[in-house]
Amino acid sequence: MKPACSLLLSLYLVSSALPADDWATTGKGGSGGNLSAEQVEAAWAEMPKYEAGQDQRALLAMDWVVINAMKDEKQRTATAARLAKSLQDPATTAAARQFICDKLFRIGTEAEVPAVAPMLLDPATTDTARLFLERVKSDASLAALRDALDKLEGRALIGVANSLSIMQDAASVDKIIALTRSNDAAVALAAWRAVGNFGNEAAADFLIDALKKADKASVPMEAAAVRTAILLESADHQDKAMEIHRLLADPKRCQAARQAGFRALFASTPDDRRAALLADWVKSPDAARQKVVISQMTDLSDEALEKTLRQEGIGQKLQIALMEELASRQGEKMLPAMLEAARSGDPAKVQMALRFLGSSGDPRVIPVLIRALSSDDISRQIAADALAQRPKAAVGPALLEALNQQVAIREQLVDILSKLKYYEAIDPLTKLARSTDPAVCEGAIEGLRAICDPDETDLKRMFALYLDVPAGPQRDAVERAIAYICEKNPAVSDRATVLLGFVDRHADSNQPRFQATVLPLLGRLGTDAVYERIQPLLKSPQPELSAAAVRALSNWPTAQYAGALWDLATNSESKAHRSQALRAYVRVVTLPTDRPEAETLGMLKNAMEIADTSDNKNLALSRAASIRTLETADWAAGYLDDPVLSQTACEVIVELAHHRFLRQPNKAHFEPILKKVQAVAKDKSIAERAEKARLGM
Repeated sequence: MKPACSLLLSLYLVSSALPADDWATTGKGGSGGNLSAEQVEAAWAEMPKYEAGQDQRALLAMDWVVINAMKDEKQRTATAARLAKSLQDPATTAAARQFICDKLFRIGTEAEVPAVAPMLLDPATTDTARLFLERVKSDASLAALRDALDKLEGRALIGVANSLSIMQDAASVDKIIALTRSNDAAVALAAWRAVGNFGNEAAADFLIDALKKADKASVPMEAAAVRTAILLESADHQDKAMEIHRLLADPKRCQAARQAGFRALFASTPDDRRAALLADWVKSPDAARQKVVISQMTDLSDEALEKTLRQEGIGQKLQIALMEELASRQGEKMLPAMLEAARSGDPAKVQMALRFLGSSGDPRVIPVLIRALSSDDISRQIAADALAQRPKAAVGPALLEALNQQVAIREQLVDILSKLKYYEAIDPLTKLARSTDPAVCEGAIEGLRAICDPDETDLKRMFALYLDVPAGPQRDAVERAIAYICEKNPAVSDRATVLLGFVDRHADSNQPRFQATVLPLLGRLGTDAVYERIQPLLKSPQPELSAAAVRALSNWPTAQYAGALWDLATNSESKAHRSQALRAYVRVVTLPTDRPEAETLGMLKNAMEIADTSDNKNLALSRAASIRTLETADWAAGYLDDPVLSQTACEVIVELAHHRFLRQPNKAHFEPILKKVQAVAKDKSIAERAEKARLGM
């Protein structure tokens, strides 16, 4: 534990753990806090005998002794001397010596160095002793640390080397340099780091020689050299620092070192020669040199940047950086160059150009952005975001033209038109939605969902589309889109009003086939007015109408008429109607509701009892995953031995166990259930989830 943390912990323990009747007295002066002189002496006597794990009462008292001693220099000196004496006593335990070193870190002085120095060699006290000696920073403490370099190894040696380098002890440089050749990799690495902390000529000469001799990169050595050069510069030893920087710029050095070297060389170049230097460096293939060029571009004039950009042989990254810097200064003046870059075919350059073009208000950029929608993923996203943020009037016509002509990017175009809510796109999209190509019509329908409003104008076009497309998946998709559009109307009871008006005014409004076509659509809107139309037809003698009415009720978005569905599921003479109503009933009763969970589970159990197909049984069981109670888990567990329902039961149980609020208080209850799921599940991922849940992961 670090000394500061130890002191804070001790203060807390003293205030919270010491019994008041044992320790609170009127003792003053030489005592610790409110401890009596007798109690303090008792603590002094007990503290050297302390073993880890024992009652810490004596240590807590000594904490107060040390804190109290800080108030008076004479008392501090006396307390530190007495601690040092205890430290040197052979009978003092290792745990007590560690504690004493910690306290001496707080109040010790150079006088205690002889007592603490030997503690460097004890693994239990080496860190606290080292920190004390580092804090004292006297000739004696430096000598003690320096002497320990020859006697320690491993972690303790690393700590001492680091302390000496922080204290910048010039006399230890040679010893620490020697440690860079240690067979212990950790010691060698720490020694290189320590060498970099000295910043003196001895360390610099060693590093210069090492850099000259090294025929390959060495990150520890080069990092030490960079640090040394910085320290030399701050001490106004510019010549030696520049010698190191020039060696760091050597191609054999690692990129970070070369970059540091080049940056220093650039900084040392007179202002009137910097542009020429960058112009020379800009053609270099060296990534480190290029990074320095990029970082210094802000210091160049527009003329220098343009001249540099015109040079042949400069790398792609530099070209992009130069153009971005110029664009940030010159704005629209860079438009021609950016339009050309967008046509370059180089992904990085194209993306840079698109980012600029996306912020430009010039109409010439719109075709370029649209063309980029067929490019790579990043370019496509940049272009799509830029188009979606432009004024509708500026970009809409071009998007519509592309929508009719560029089949490959229709999906992206529809998404942008949707984000823009570009109403002029509704007619073109309804035309595309009539396509027999599923990919085309599905994308168009998604666009209509997003753009259309629940008013007469938009819904009239959607209703005409609904009647035009063939029955099946295409009409179902339009049906769902119309329901989604109607849900945008905040007045729930009026969501079907517009469509009901269209139905009533339609030329075939009294024809059974027309009614059968529109009833499923109306059912999705879920208003009382719609139910009044559906309810009389549920038992219509015309099979086409009764089937449409049952489907309409089965499409109901809420559980408002769950009772009617249950009646159909239990009493209808048609097996198909019973099955359809049962599936709808199972769906709506498990939607989010204020109904008690136990009641909902009871409804599912009832549904399971009348389910006469494996599909319906599995559906009823699967919906139980939404009822997050222990009773639900037990009910699902009852089907783990059922060959038809066992796999669905596994999925439900794993889903329920996924919720910590349910699993954690009932871990013992879930344990055997989850073990059985692991044994029964055929899906490996379900078995793995069961094991994770069982283990609390």
